Amino acid sequence: MIATHPTFRKLRLAALMALLALGSSPAFARGPDTVGPNPPADDNHGMVPVPEPVSRAKTLDNLFQRLAKAATPAEAASIKSQIRELWLASGSATVDLLLSRDAEAALAHDMALRRRLLEAVTRLAPDDPEGWDRRAELDYSELRFDAAMTDLGHVLTAEPRHFDALESLASLLKEIGRNELALKAFRQLETLDPTSANLKSEIEDLARKVEGQKI
Repeated sequence: MIATHPTFRKLRLAALMALLALGSSPAFARGPDTVGPNPPADDNHGMVPVPEPVSRAKTLDNLFQRLAKAATPAEAASIKSQIRELWLASGSATVDLLLSRDAEAALAHDMALRRRLLEAVTRLAPDDPEGWDRRAELDYSELRFDAAMTDLGHVLTAEPRHFDALESLASLLKEIGRNELALKAFRQLETLDPTSANLKSEIEDLARKVEGQKI
């Protein structure tokens, strides 16, 4: 079990940094030729048409407001799909190509290629959460738990409302026995996505454990 791995015997600094990154914001995933870590730059600096920053930010804010008020999991799923589509709009043709090839590599179970692709993505777009989120999922699948924690911290620094990364972090914290921090993370997730599957039972279970620890 993950909880018995030596890495999980104490809370790593990366996990604390990730939680601090959440702040007071209302708050794993997921070519024909090998792509190296340094893909050639494309024309126009790799830029492709994406929503203007202000318009994109307003659209995201509106979607998150709707998500917080969603009445059913189906309604929430539709809204989250729209949010994820906006997150995928990196604005760089190179980054988008690398992410597309990462998806292909994932289907082919080529983890070595995925590692190279995602390292290139996070180097080219360090402020974009998508590359970090996918790399956290890859780290977790390869039992690289410290790295997964660190990458989730990068995701939440870039986008504190990233519900997928927040759920992954909360689950990891629960697995290592950091119930109080896991409870905090799950509750922040609840403010973002109150209809998330099994969320209420997770919060109730952790709340009982945390109260027991305080007695």
